[in-house]
Amino acid sequence: MSNNTKRAGRVAVLTAALLAASLSCGAAFADPTSDKLTRIEEETLLLKARERQLDVQASILSKQGDIAAKQSAISQAAQTQTPKQGDPVLVGVEGIGRAMFATLQLGDGSMVEAQAGDVLANGMRVLSIAPGNVVVASGTKKREKRVRLAQQAPRQSAAYPVLPPPMALPLPMSQPSAAPKGGAR
Repeated sequence: MSNNTKRAGRVAVLTAALLAASLSCGAAFADPTSDKLTRIEEETLLLKARERQLDVQASILSKQGDIAAKQSAISQAAQTQTPKQGDPVLVGVEGIGRAMFATLQLGDGSMVEAQAGDVLANGMRVLSIAPGNVVVASGTKKREKRVRLAQQAPRQSAAYPVLPPPMALPLPMSQPSAAPKGGAR
């Protein structure tokens, strides 16, 4: 039996008990009892609505967690991709819209900027450029091999050293006049 069915059963039993009590009390006490019953029903409806709201919020948080986990896995996979021997390494992507340029480091250590359609010194052709993603192809049209280039790990620069996080402020000390309750006096 689901939780909603159990709750509905409890509400029905409670409502029936209150209705029976109001009928047995007589005509003089019917008005206050019916008012109580009405208030109880209103509170029950409000509690049910609040419960549904909390269920929806929990569902949203769960789905956001799933999305964050998937995005994290994708970004880690992209960062841990190791370049194959001879493949260029993606250093950076610049530009807006269709005017995207990729800075690539070739196997001999030289740096080159390329656009989609350019042919690199090693014979690879740049197929597409997107933020953080460059696809190149090698070989002839019939035997074309597509490769997504690995991104170069960011270097530590002397201009921007890695600093430790700022220290937290100390917690305020408790007042000496505030003695613990139940302690010796």
